[in-house]
Amino acid sequence: MAGERLFFALLPPPALQAELGRLAVWCQRRCGGFAVAPENIHLTLLFLGELLPGQLDAVRRAAAGVRCASFRMSLDRIEYWPGPRLLCAVPSQPLPAATALAAALREAVRDTVVVPPRPFAAHVTMLRRLRRLGEVSMLPLAWSATEFCLLRSQPVGRDVRYSSIDAWPCA
Repeated sequence: MAGERLFFALLPPPALQAELGRLAVWCQRRCGGFAVAPENIHLTLLFLGELLPGQLDAVRRAAAGVRCASFRMSLDRIEYWPGPRLLCAVPSQPLPAATALAAALREAVRDTVVVPPRPFAAHVTMLRRLRRLGEVSMLPLAWSATEFCLLRSQPVGRDVRYSSIDAWPCA
């Protein structure tokens, strides 16, 4: 029985999502590759991988028990990740609240899902499969994380679409 690819993420507000989308297109003109669609822009907290239908309810219950306070974050520089060939907007300062939230989610689902052992690295993917590395920079973009979401990754042709399954507030 096929499952769904799911992950926890922070979604920027729509205006910031659109601004990051414009930045992605600007970077694409300089570096080639494929810009992430504005509606797909997010900051991944925890990738869960492919879940079976029976695991979804358990993951949702686990996430409902996670408590976090709202927090502000700022993305202020562009970084190239050569292994996966990504161009990402990243913070120059650590995000302890986001790191703690990612760890709390990992702990909450540990009895339900075998989570891939990826360390949390705060980033927003802007471009995939770069063809060349051009000089790019950005002005700081800040937002307040007021909720975290469970997102579904759905293939659409050669692309992917992310859709929200559920969201929980950061009090």
